[in-house]
Amino acid sequence: MELKTDIPVDTPGFFTRLHIAGLLPQAWVGTGLRRRCLPLELAPLTTYQLLVSVLAAVVLTLLAIASEYSGLDLYLEGLVFDPAAGSWPYRSLLLTSTIMHTYGRYFVVLLALLCFLMLVGSCCVRVLAPYRKAFLYVLVTGLTGTAIVSLLKSVTHIYTPWSLAHFGGSMPYIRIFDSAPPGSLAGHAFPGGHASGGFAWFGVYFLLQAAGSPYRWHALLATLLLGGLFSATQELRGAHFLSHDLFSLVICWTAALCWALVFFGRHSVPRQPPQ
Repeated sequence: MELKTDIPVDTPGFFTRLHIAGLLPQAWVGTGLRRRCLPLELAPLTTYQLLVSVLAAVVLTLLAIASEYSGLDLYLEGLVFDPAAGSWPYRSLLLTSTIMHTYGRYFVVLLALLCFLMLVGSCCVRVLAPYRKAFLYVLVTGLTGTAIVSLLKSVTHIYTPWSLAHFGGSMPYIRIFDSAPPGSLAGHAFPGGHASGGFAWFGVYFLLQAAGSPYRWHALLATLLLGGLFSATQELRGAHFLSHDLFSLVICWTAALCWALVFFGRHSVPRQPPQ
């Protein structure tokens, strides 16, 4: 059953008022907005876009491996660790522990919940119907990236910096291609889980790219900033190495790319009517 609203969404005056309020560009003012604000014919990825996206994932993966095996991971965490006190001074601060870590996680959950509610709303409210595919893509992309990261965290034998013997803990330092000691438990530290909550929104960039929107670069920058802030927070706390968060970035980026091929590569071009 379709819900009806009291707002005359099909009248030009409604869109004009939104434009005056700064919510809509001038080009969207007028009738037929639902067909113009997000085209239903989302373009598939071009060969160039696909190659650049794959190349970016490969380069970032190599950087993550280099960060581990060059000693950069240990060096950066050594700058944060206080050897005299044998502690991590930023581990329990209000900004890093409560605001950026705890509240940051709540913020990501809230974004996912809003996206889900918009997806459900697109099945009931007529004005949201053209966005249904977009909401579904962004939600599935984010859930896939974070789920893969969570799964890897539960099986990999890589530990947090604050638990390593190198920094006063008791666990061995194991890199991604190192063999784990017999009987060792999962480290629950690789890849970076908190960082994946920020990088999970790469789907917005690929969506806007498929729509041909110039705002795709804003979405890409916003996602990188959010994921970067979450990454820096955990590295300052001693919870992750740089390589952990770079691998999270690659996983979320690759998930968004693969789902973009499924959503836009297969369904973007409308079928031609039979002759």
